Amino acid sequence: MGNRLDGIELLDFVLRVSRHMAESHSLAPLLSYAIDQVLVLVGAERGYIALKHEDGSIDFKVRRDNEGNDLPGATDEISHSVLEQVVQTGEAVVLSDAMQDPQFGMARSVMALRLRSIMCVPLITRNQIIGAIYVENRSVRGRFRETDLAPLQLFANQAAIAIENTELIENLKIANDHLTELDELKNNFIILISHELKTPLTAVSTNAQLMNMIIEKAGLVNDPMLSRTAANLDKATNRMRHVIDEIVQFFRIASGQLELAMHDVRLQEVIEPVVENMGSVCAERNLTIEVADLHALPKIKADPRKLKIVFQNIIGNAVKYTPDGGSIYISSHCLDDNQIEVMVKDTGIGVPPDEQKRVFDMFHVLGSLSTHSTSKSAFRGGGFGLGLPIARGIVEAHNGRIRLESSGYDEALLPGTVCTVILPCMVPELEPA
Repeated sequence: MGNRLDGIELLDFVLRVSRHMAESHSLAPLLSYAIDQVLVLVGAERGYIALKHEDGSIDFKVRRDNEGNDLPGATDEISHSVLEQVVQTGEAVVLSDAMQDPQFGMARSVMALRLRSIMCVPLITRNQIIGAIYVENRSVRGRFRETDLAPLQLFANQAAIAIENTELIENLKIANDHLTELDELKNNFIILISHELKTPLTAVSTNAQLMNMIIEKAGLVNDPMLSRTAANLDKATNRMRHVIDEIVQFFRIASGQLELAMHDVRLQEVIEPVVENMGSVCAERNLTIEVADLHALPKIKADPRKLKIVFQNIIGNAVKYTPDGGSIYISSHCLDDNQIEVMVKDTGIGVPPDEQKRVFDMFHVLGSLSTHSTSKSAFRGGGFGLGLPIARGIVEAHNGRIRLESSGYDEALLPGTVCTVILPCMVPELEPA
């Protein structure tokens, strides 16, 4: 092909090579491919691509001959004076006979190596010189001319963009790998801390039970102060245990360590016990929970313990954000595509439109923290903001979907919220004909 490409043929060559370079995501193969194409384009014997570091130093990234062989080491076997001038000034250099050139003919490398035809062009992107392409032909005097610069400069412009993009991709990959490693360390650290917290918590819980036994044996059960202290201790340890379990559960989901024990399950066996456990809270706050008939629903393949956590969090949220005297309605039906839809609708304060997706984000808490109490069941009771993220993780692990809908947030009008869970149901096996 030599250096005789021009017009449409040259443009077609550069476009084809540019497309290939743009598809590269790794610097080393990109540079090898680029220099091979340069040698074909200009008919050179040897080619080098050097990149410039931030401190101004030059690093020879690739050295090749026109037969596709990597050249051994010796970066001193080129004209450094030519290369350095191009990298410093951004101006290309073409020498038909370096030994006879008035500017470079006396350079030590030119004289020692008896260099002849040399061409060197800068690699420039976003007005920054990032390196240079250097080619030479030692056996032929006058191999390169000024007219040969345009094709090489056109190629160098495309190569510079590809090099910058590839370096960016590699840097992003390194950064992403580092972030992934940090994220894994964070998840493991939090799980470790949670397990470490369980050790003293177990001791506190054991001593609380021991205290209850001592109170009972001493005949002090009717002492109001001791009874209240024991009850508060039990309540605090149970709350702490729930918080720790919630943290562990979420970070198992986040790190892909959630394990499901799948069984044939009816949703009524999951939802009804959750509602029953909230009976005392609802009675205390004058809340009504109505559950539509779930008996006709088909079975699903699921982990019942994990699904129980889902509905504890969803129904618990409905209780938390519904004022005293309100109501919660749980309904379900089968969809046409072998799925079951469960809806938990409340008459609560609702959710602002811009918050309706964010509530599934880790640690997101609706409203101002100053308005939250420490109770999980009191109106606007507090928490870590992990309930719905955990619910979403478990639902998605079951190949299901979860969404939340509300017309808005209003403490006076109480627009309410609907949380919908969609789960695949078991497809009945066809009996043999």
